[in-house]
Amino acid sequence: MASSLGQRLRALRVERGISQAELAGDLVSPSYVSLIEADRRSPEREVLEGLAHRLGCSALYLETGVLPEEVSEQRLQLKFGEIALANGELAEAHDRFRALSVQSSSEIRHGATWGLAQTEEALGNLHEAMTHLEALLEPARAGEPGTPGLLTLLITRCRIYRLAGDFARAIEVGEDAVREVHELGLEGTEDEVRLASSLVACYFARGDMFSAQHLVSRVIERAEKLGSRQAQGAAYWNASAVAAARGQLTDALELASKTLALLAEAAPDSSLAGMRITYAWLLLRCDPPRLDEADALLERAHELLSGLSFSPHLANCETEMARSALLRGDFDGAVRIAGQAIERCEETGAAEGAHAKVVAGLALVMSGQAEEGAALAAAAAERLATMGSQHDAAQAWRELAEALIQRDRRVEAVEALRRAADYAGVRASTIRTGLTEPVRD
Repeated sequence: MASSLGQRLRALRVERGISQAELAGDLVSPSYVSLIEADRRSPEREVLEGLAHRLGCSALYLETGVLPEEVSEQRLQLKFGEIALANGELAEAHDRFRALSVQSSSEIRHGATWGLAQTEEALGNLHEAMTHLEALLEPARAGEPGTPGLLTLLITRCRIYRLAGDFARAIEVGEDAVREVHELGLEGTEDEVRLASSLVACYFARGDMFSAQHLVSRVIERAEKLGSRQAQGAAYWNASAVAAARGQLTDALELASKTLALLAEAAPDSSLAGMRITYAWLLLRCDPPRLDEADALLERAHELLSGLSFSPHLANCETEMARSALLRGDFDGAVRIAGQAIERCEETGAAEGAHAKVVAGLALVMSGQAEEGAALAAAAAERLATMGSQHDAAQAWRELAEALIQRDRRVEAVEALRRAADYAGVRASTIRTGLTEPVRD
């Protein structure tokens, strides 16, 4: 097979015994055909299709060297890869997409690259997922066949940065994406609502509750006006987390319940499992915690995600399972389950690993291993702060303080409370007494 468009054009013309002038006809000049054959010109689409018609082949063959029947087979293989991905057969999906990503047809290459991006994300390989995704942005903006919609790529990009714990970058790309969407006149569409909902999740992860609340109210309004179950579900899902962070647990549970009701039948299995984890997360934060309900949801989510091999979601689920064990007083079980979540995040550096370490540290403190547990939880809290999540860091220090108080480690507990206050944005001013020694009663 000739390696370039010009070489294929010349080979077919010679094979059919047609001169350059005959091939050109009234379509282009013979000299232009000569320039194409020398690979010094790239014909416009109309010219390419005209030349292909006169040579009795497809424009696709001239462009890529791939015969139509070969493309049909590749499309079938691409579909098999998508089915494997949907079923959680990630190794098979990865192999199929990898083989197709080197094909000559840009349509097949783009489709396979998108499949690789989704598969790597599901495996927790976030750097690799981002590399594949960013390779698709310009082709998507140009409308090339085989690429997913631009909004789908922008939503995924925002989500991957959030999963990686780079909340500042997630917000930056999310805000840029929202501006781009508005410039394209796509405000109020289902995908725009999903994008804005992803940005809400990023604000929440960073602890910026003002921005999260401000945006989520507008997102819900647009989703309800649109009337789409998917759009409303995406809006309610993130709104429930924001409400919980503001202490409005009743509202949060109601919003989470609405999400499950809206998307239970239509959502992909992994998304449905994620919603159950979110609902369980809320139940564990009730006063008192609703442990039995939370455990039932987490067990269903874990069973489903284990079959799909979705590592990041599994780590999230196991972190909450460990928290439930901690709240029940099963400290050894909490350490063991949290350890599973930590192990899943070790290679990928996903943010969930820090949350799992906090729970493991708290369980160690409560089991009598106060120094080891406090060190683990403190390091995880600082990691959360480094990633930009001041709210989560403050929460982790506050929980550590409570555990230390229960173990009668009051000096360490006071320091933990100070750290919690610092990350919550509440710092004490210097008290000037003129004394050099502590005041004693």
